[in-house]
Amino acid sequence: MAELLLDSAIRVWSNKKVELEQVSDSQVLLRSKLLREHGSYIPQQAFQMRRHFFNDEEEGFFKTQKRKGAAKNPMSDPTMMVDMAKGNLTNVLPMILIGGWINWHFSGFITTKVPFPLTIRFKAMLQRGIDLASLNASWVSSVSWYFINVFGLRSMYSLVLGENNVFVD
Repeated sequence: MAELLLDSAIRVWSNKKVELEQVSDSQVLLRSKLLREHGSYIPQQAFQMRRHFFNDEEEGFFKTQKRKGAAKNPMSDPTMMVDMAKGNLTNVLPMILIGGWINWHFSGFITTKVPFPLTIRFKAMLQRGIDLASLNASWVSSVSWYFINVFGLRSMYSLVLGENNVFVD
């Protein structure tokens, strides 16, 4: 069995430049969001102290820290455009390949039935690849089920993978 060694210089991905100020701001926003959502689970005094840290009129973090709000235009920097194109390709290409494989392999298969009645107009959308006039519109083909899962499960992706992941964006 041959051993495969990969050189790290092969990669063409550039490292993203992250500024300390940007990381600090994102962490503070995350902390304030968590306090807002889960503040009822901590004692009232602890909640008030944290709220005072963020929102005090004279000394609050959001009042004292004034940041530049001007974001860079991605069209002005070619490296940012290349990074966006790479990110889009890494998302789109696997979806196209998996969708094509499912269409080829499971063409004509019925996967599931929706638990409520549908009109005949949904038949073309939900039964792609199945040409049966007598089939109820509530049955879903495998290709349609794939697209429903890809585009309809964004909240599940964010729940399982976290808020900042590739599939949610």
